[in-house]
Amino acid sequence: MRYMYKMKNTGFAKFTLVFLPLFLALFLSLQFIPGKKKEPKLVVGIVIDQMTYEFIPRYWDKFSDGGFKRLINQGYFCRNTGLEHFPSYTAVGHACIYTGAIPSVNGICANDWYDREKNKIVYCADDDSCHTVGSFSDDGKMSPRSMLTSTITDELVKKNKNSKVIGIALKDRGAIFPAGHLGTAYWFDPSSKNFVTSTYYMNKLPEWVEKFNGKYLPDFYLSSEWKTLLPIEQYTESTEDDNPYEDIFRGEDKPVFPHNLPELINKNKNLLRSTPFGNSITKDFAIDAITNENLGRNEATDFLCVSFSSTDYVGHKFGPNSIEVEDTYLRVDRDIEDLLRYLDNFTGQDNYLVFLTADHGVCGNPGYLNSKGIPSGVFYTKAILDSVNVSLERKYKVKNLAYHFFNQQITLDYKLIEQNKLNLNEITEYTADYIKNNVAGVENVCTKYDLMNKNSDEYYFRFFKNGFYEKRCGDVFVNFKKYWVEDRIKGAEHGGPYDYDIHIPLIWYGCGIKKGETNNPVSQADIAPTLSVLLNIGFPSGCTGKPIKEITGN
Repeated sequence: MRYMYKMKNTGFAKFTLVFLPLFLALFLSLQFIPGKKKEPKLVVGIVIDQMTYEFIPRYWDKFSDGGFKRLINQGYFCRNTGLEHFPSYTAVGHACIYTGAIPSVNGICANDWYDREKNKIVYCADDDSCHTVGSFSDDGKMSPRSMLTSTITDELVKKNKNSKVIGIALKDRGAIFPAGHLGTAYWFDPSSKNFVTSTYYMNKLPEWVEKFNGKYLPDFYLSSEWKTLLPIEQYTESTEDDNPYEDIFRGEDKPVFPHNLPELINKNKNLLRSTPFGNSITKDFAIDAITNENLGRNEATDFLCVSFSSTDYVGHKFGPNSIEVEDTYLRVDRDIEDLLRYLDNFTGQDNYLVFLTADHGVCGNPGYLNSKGIPSGVFYTKAILDSVNVSLERKYKVKNLAYHFFNQQITLDYKLIEQNKLNLNEITEYTADYIKNNVAGVENVCTKYDLMNKNSDEYYFRFFKNGFYEKRCGDVFVNFKKYWVEDRIKGAEHGGPYDYDIHIPLIWYGCGIKKGETNNPVSQADIAPTLSVLLNIGFPSGCTGKPIKEITGN
């Protein structure tokens, strides 16, 4: 007390007692002002096309220490991450990841859809106002204009025009939608063997891209046999190499190792895509982009979106239980290791943030599943469409009232219905009842009117409602039974609302990410708003997801 009394009688004491608390309060408040915490200089989004969650534990013992294991052991693993929309396709998943919005909001409801105004099927990224940059093919007549909302990458550029955003993939849609409306996207053109882009982004390829294309890496990667990375007898997580459930390359008699790529290259236009080396060249291109665009060393935060597409192509051809798929995942694990090692050296380990996830999962091959006693089947869409039209013709005396059947949706011919003065609602309900009661492999059916006007607690209904964008969707939605797929006898397919298609990995690693894991439910749409919080930028314009508290700390 005597000490305090003496302080009160000095000028310094009065200054200290009055102003020190104010300075302390100001200092503490600054720690919580948005933008004051360390932000990454580079964000790297990695999407593994067709990666179901199950592949993580299945191949864990064979992964290297520097790829998936590094990300999981040193990062934060959201183990219970899933899709909440239908269908589970590439374009839909990539758009959801980067817009933070379900398809009913962002408009990307499938890879292709029927455009009633144009009276034809259109591709999700088609844009006839654009032209290819980098080859003479039509592969560059693409843009993100069909995506109706902004992306997290758009919001980053809106915050700082100096931020660089680059999307890279073999698939155009895997690069275009992540890069958003304000970034730049590059994808692979099989006809020219070049990475190309669109006049939506630029009129001439950068010099570094031309130099990359001039290395002729596709020829290099296809110049030798595709042999297994490890001795083939070690691939105990997969079925035997020679089995009836896998497709083959043109020019092969059996789907077995080694695959003689030099002999197959002239008979298979898209050969590179359907090998793990498509992922390797994507990694190579990503590293060149980092180097030449100086990503992570610029004034503002940059964003690199990398989608590894070959996992999807290999998966479709050979199926998720094949040695080919296992080998592809062991190799993409090494590609990720190479990418992380390069980022360590170029950007600095504390300066970049990585998230790794998938656009969708995959269902097992129905023939293989049946051989193991698991009920499954194939839904032959043309046969079902013909059956529906026969039934409609018997009742309404008009041929071909159902226009097409894909994306698990029946689309009716409105003009034909109007010309014959028929009731659209009645025909829609009749079609739904017919499919539900007469077609094998059907679990549930709903109409577009159900999705527009009703709510339901039924599991499947929420997925269809979240995926429904009226102008681009059909009239009758068909939910297959579990382990039923559309039109694929060999290899594998995806698209449904079941665990194997919707349970995906989500791993966060790097700048500002603590080590840990959670089993709490996380949506694919939660990724973008989580990034918004981490980067102190606005949510994408249609965002339906919410920040992951375990990552943001809020």
